[in-house]
Amino acid sequence: RDVAAALASARRPLLLAGRGAWLSGAGAALGAVADATGALTVSTALGRGVFPRPEFDLGVAGGFGAAGAMALVREADVALVVGASLNQFTMRFGELFAPGTRVFQVDVAPSATHPHVGGYVRGDAATVASTVLADLADLQTRDGGTPSGWRESVDVATARRYEPGTGSAPDGRLDPRSAAARIGELLPDDRVVVSDGGHFIAWANMYWPVAAPDRLVMVGTAFQAIGLGFPSVLGAALARPASTVVLSTGDGGGLMALADLESAVRVAGGRGVAVVWNDAEYGAEVHVYGRKGLVREPMLIPAVDFAGLATAVGAQGVTVRTLDDLDALAVWAARPASQRPFLLLDLLVSPDVVAPYWEEIVRASG
Repeated sequence: RDVAAALASARRPLLLAGRGAWLSGAGAALGAVADATGALTVSTALGRGVFPRPEFDLGVAGGFGAAGAMALVREADVALVVGASLNQFTMRFGELFAPGTRVFQVDVAPSATHPHVGGYVRGDAATVASTVLADLADLQTRDGGTPSGWRESVDVATARRYEPGTGSAPDGRLDPRSAAARIGELLPDDRVVVSDGGHFIAWANMYWPVAAPDRLVMVGTAFQAIGLGFPSVLGAALARPASTVVLSTGDGGGLMALADLESAVRVAGGRGVAVVWNDAEYGAEVHVYGRKGLVREPMLIPAVDFAGLATAVGAQGVTVRTLDDLDALAVWAARPASQRPFLLLDLLVSPDVVAPYWEEIVRASG
């Protein structure tokens, strides 16, 4: 009842959902709560696609979020968080909500999982969301309340727009933001994204939206390790036999997993795409330890021809030096899956373009 009352009286209500909301099947009820209150919605990286109204959704919360979208999140006066643990990355190391935001959380943990939470309900996400919706209906019937109108008053599409990049970075290599945006435009809509670990995880999370939370596998983050990308393609291809499986990996993790490259090519076949963010270094280490003054040479990786390696095991390998080289993906996507090979895009990207979430990590770690 407290949650419903707070949302009903909010001028700028916000709903944030995580993977737990999707696992419980709370999407429809949360969408109805958003409609009843006029709330904007946002999700965690592993909760993308849980809300049914994309026109009012701000995308991903935290370091993977667009700057304009995160500015709107900080304008919320009441926020309901459902099925999300509010880890440091989602919370932008404490900066996600403004100091005056009243935050409620619904989860199955014994108690609230972040000190910013002012009201906590322990329970199943779908059950609690349905109860809140019923209480909202009672309140609005009794008091004559109406939706806040906040979400209609802001330009959601512009707010969630990411930086397009510059095409080529000053060092002459690809700007990974531009490459990611172009790849996102060309990939088949029916896709599963598998992400290895490393600095580059931002680009897929920011520029390649997925239809539902079960379409994103962040295996590198889950295990806090790199080199798990190519073997994970097999599992995704077998789990979703009709979908395109898109791997996002780095040159370091890609080298570690070379033994599984041939298996990925053979099992995924024409439904598989691997994108290698080839910046000739272990980017995560360089952006932390390199800035601390440690010797950089052990963090660097000699130039590797991933396109050549992929071609050798039966894939179509493409070295991508310019955005025009990505036309190969457009040609590949236009063909039936049965008539095309596994595609590996070896992106020669600049190591100097740092993802926003990584800048947050660096600031938080001092």
